[in-house]
Amino acid sequence: MSEPVLQRRDDDRSGSAERAVTVFFTFLLFFVGIALFAVSFEVVDAAKPWVFFGAIASISLAFAIPTTIIPALEDR
Repeated sequence: MSEPVLQRRDDDRSGSAERAVTVFFTFLLFFVGIALFAVSFEVVDAAKPWVFFGAIASISLAFAIPTTIIPALEDR
């Protein structure tokens, strides 16, 4: 029989303070991105692209933090 691709870690940190802070800032970034999308249609024409880009960057970070950044920092 072959080895499983994903193996369980010895230390289960699902209830740690680090995980709670990560989840809090992920949700915060996501909601800030949603708010920036809503605001981007009401600002001055010169600021529209910047606010829209900020919304895209905020939501992108909200998804990147728990999926790529935190696991990469844990493995080093």
